[in-house]
Amino acid sequence: MAESPVTTAPVSGTGTGAGVWLQTARVKSLAISSIAVLAGGAVALHDGQVSWRLLIAWFGSVAIQAGTNLINVAHNYKAGVASPGFVADPRGSSAPVRMGLLSPDRVRRGAHVCFAAGMIAGLVLVWLCGWPILAIGVPAVAAGYFYGAPPLRLSYRGLGVPTVLVFMGPVMVMGSYFVVTGGTSAGAAAAAFAVGLTAAAIMHVNDLRDYASDVGHGKRTIATLVGRDAASRVLLAMVGCAYLLLVLAVVTGALPWPVLITLVTLPRGISLLRVVHVEREPARLNAAWFRGVQLHTEFGVLLIAGLLLSAALGV
Repeated sequence: MAESPVTTAPVSGTGTGAGVWLQTARVKSLAISSIAVLAGGAVALHDGQVSWRLLIAWFGSVAIQAGTNLINVAHNYKAGVASPGFVADPRGSSAPVRMGLLSPDRVRRGAHVCFAAGMIAGLVLVWLCGWPILAIGVPAVAAGYFYGAPPLRLSYRGLGVPTVLVFMGPVMVMGSYFVVTGGTSAGAAAAAFAVGLTAAAIMHVNDLRDYASDVGHGKRTIATLVGRDAASRVLLAMVGCAYLLLVLAVVTGALPWPVLITLVTLPRGISLLRVVHVEREPARLNAAWFRGVQLHTEFGVLLIAGLLLSAALGV
């Protein structure tokens, strides 16, 4: 990751402030799992069903994502330090570890607590909803843990973006829909892949930003595997397919027409694609990464709003 060397002298890893832990867990990124779960619940509401079990699904999903973020920091906080011109961002998730405010072992233990909380929530849902939750929950926990942790280190094997797509899309959205309804639907599938694609786009822009560093360190990502120019076209396909899926879902009747409010975010998507296509400087691509986060958030929130509006209007 493109963070910069912190010049502050390390201190003992005894930091206990909540802010330090929230920074390390990338608290703002937890909106990604929240949007996925709420999108599944919103499709279920449109289909006439609601359940308090969605709250358990939300808690479990957020806990697993927090655990994923923490375990990734514990194993990768040194990434990029040896790179020429490396400058650590004091606001970055790994900064508390580099500054000695938290030790890698404490962060790892924190990740284990989060994963345990997520697994407990999952077991409650297995008891309430049946074995399909176990079938998707076990791979979700494994994918989260081994995203950055050895021996698999999925994000280093070209599987980072696909993992985010699958687990922040179909698994979380359709899993949440199943928790509420006990089944699946074409509308839930369309919403799931659309949300998953915009979430995966965030990670892909991150890989484009770190392209030169990843090539130098031999890290395999979709960007390094296909090349810089082709990677920009991959992003175009991902963002374009997210919008296309929702339009097709409305045309076929799988989703109600109010979800087309998501098209309001199209200029944001076009702006993101333009920046990624033209820029090569990591600093400028970091700004593009923030646009990707904004796109996913706005896209997801408006999708949920469209579903809630359709439920209220009965359309």
